[in-house]
Amino acid sequence: MDFAIWLDGVVLDVDTTDSLYMNYKGNKVAVPLMMRVQNDWPPFYRNLRELARIFILSPYSLEETEKVLKELGIQESFIYNEGKTKPSKEPMERFVKRFGIDPLNLIIIGSSPLDLLSARFYDSRIRVACVIRRRDCAKYSPYIQAKSLTELWVSLGKLKLL
Repeated sequence: MDFAIWLDGVVLDVDTTDSLYMNYKGNKVAVPLMMRVQNDWPPFYRNLRELARIFILSPYSLEETEKVLKELGIQESFIYNEGKTKPSKEPMERFVKRFGIDPLNLIIIGSSPLDLLSARFYDSRIRVACVIRRRDCAKYSPYIQAKSLTELWVSLGKLKLL
């Protein structure tokens, strides 16, 4: 199983939902970037990287994404904002094509309804796990919804996806 994880919200303690949605609608709004890491990210990342291929999905520019990943010691392959980002299907399309990913062997981990929409707009068969940080994804029917990455880890194990 491959895992694609959104940098904003899952790894970083930042909510970009409103600004990304405004950009999607044609407004030019700065996307907030904070270097504060979610408390449950380091152990989740350590455990997952021993079992699966991990990719990072970023709504930020190449420069911002490289800086964040370097500071956090994350050395996974990634995609960044090349003009369009979530909720557009474009990031998912680029990701799948660039890395030769099978959408049926992929779990996307996000924390915003926009994360689910981006995956659904590309291929509705992609499994999306939503970690509830600030936004509830329930109305978009995630494959799994968890209150933390720790809880998500347990659910993934029970579903034999690890």
